Amino acid sequence: MHTSYLNNASADPQGQLLFDDAATTARRAAVDVLHARTAIYTASPVVDDLLKRLAWPDAASRLVDPSCGDGMFLARALDALLDARPAGFDPRGQIEGWEIHPAACIDARSRIAAVLVSHGWSPSRSSALANDMIHNRDFLTEGPTTPQWDIVAGNPPYLRAANVPELLRTEYSRHVPDYARGDMLHSFLERCSRTVRPAGRIGLVTADRWLFNDGASRLRERLGQRLSLAHAERLSAETAFYRPKQRRAGSPPRVHPVSVVLVSDAGAEQNLTRRPIHPGVDESRYEGMRLLGDFAEVRIAPWLGTEGVFVVDAATARGLPPECLVPAVDTDDIQNGKLGTPTRWAIRTHPGEEPCPEIMAHLGSRMHLMAKRGRQGKAWMPPESFHSLDLSRESLIVPRIAKTPKAVRVPPGVLPINHNLSIVAGSAATLDQVEDALAAPVAAEWARDYARRLENAYLSLTTTLLRRMPMANVPA
Repeated sequence: MHTSYLNNASADPQGQLLFDDAATTARRAAVDVLHARTAIYTASPVVDDLLKRLAWPDAASRLVDPSCGDGMFLARALDALLDARPAGFDPRGQIEGWEIHPAACIDARSRIAAVLVSHGWSPSRSSALANDMIHNRDFLTEGPTTPQWDIVAGNPPYLRAANVPELLRTEYSRHVPDYARGDMLHSFLERCSRTVRPAGRIGLVTADRWLFNDGASRLRERLGQRLSLAHAERLSAETAFYRPKQRRAGSPPRVHPVSVVLVSDAGAEQNLTRRPIHPGVDESRYEGMRLLGDFAEVRIAPWLGTEGVFVVDAATARGLPPECLVPAVDTDDIQNGKLGTPTRWAIRTHPGEEPCPEIMAHLGSRMHLMAKRGRQGKAWMPPESFHSLDLSRESLIVPRIAKTPKAVRVPPGVLPINHNLSIVAGSAATLDQVEDALAAPVAAEWARDYARRLENAYLSLTTTLLRRMPMANVPA
């Protein structure tokens, strides 16, 4: 154990650590929480494929796994190295692992020792070598910031900063640049980019979101000062891991994995930029097509807050002035691809005009039900106002969480709500074209290529995505 990690700790005869320092105990607890949230381990076929892409083993190249978990990457790398070297070859100095969690570190050392034994080393010597090769240390706070290794390989943690225990988040803020703090994966990518030697290679299994999310664009740009992308491939979430995160045994983890190879080659034409990367997508297939946003307005439907306040049921609506009400629809009003009769109404108010007494009385009696984030501005205005929307034309509603971007017709005078996507066109004929285009196979393919993936084949559809969607049935 590294002393900066376990201040004032001592060991009992069985090697178990005894803690007598409150700060150390608090950090140990934080590390336990972090491990529980990030421990997704990579299956050996995925590891072997990535090591092959990294051309490992390669002469005297030095390899590190900066977050080795239970040691699968290191074990497979060591096995391949020893197969290529004479009997009795000492791998220290050529393979190294870092792991923040003590129990995972013990597992990794045991796995490495087993590989060494299988290649003829004695159990005692294997255990000693394994202890030398794997460090129970935090790579983000104690790892080097200058080139050290020829190959970085592993499966770094993916966890948004908000979910990192506060104690560790505060520590990392002193070691990680601001553009790499949004997710632990970002932090590891940044640190790995600094520790790989010129012409070195980084091979990682990562969550896909850093490749294309707008929030990671600055990270991509800064990484591009040192790294070029040599390979990016989507993996199956069902088979890539053997220890899913926070799930029942055998169920897929909440991540969409990719295998990525980066090369330390500053100045290369293929260096990373702010531009999103979509693994496996042939962008040329969509060239020459008109985009939906060229001739239709795509907007996000307003969120009016907790139901019962600005969105009311039929019984409540009967007691309010009809001129202040607008029929409202959500995705639960869609049945078999058709929109049913609206069962709720939205209260329309204007920022510069206090509503009639009946509306004010209703809002006054219900505002205590409103979610905290919905209480803003004037007492008679919803969190997201729709008073200026033109509802006189027929429109389309597109559920923002769906498997394909199919649309449903919405009659004039009806308001889509709750952040669903709404499309308004200049004419009925154009709206027909948009509806047909959204139902076309190319739209479904586009969504699968570019939309953020959710669970069970569902996609997150956005206004930006729909505006850029190609219209196969509209001549360029």
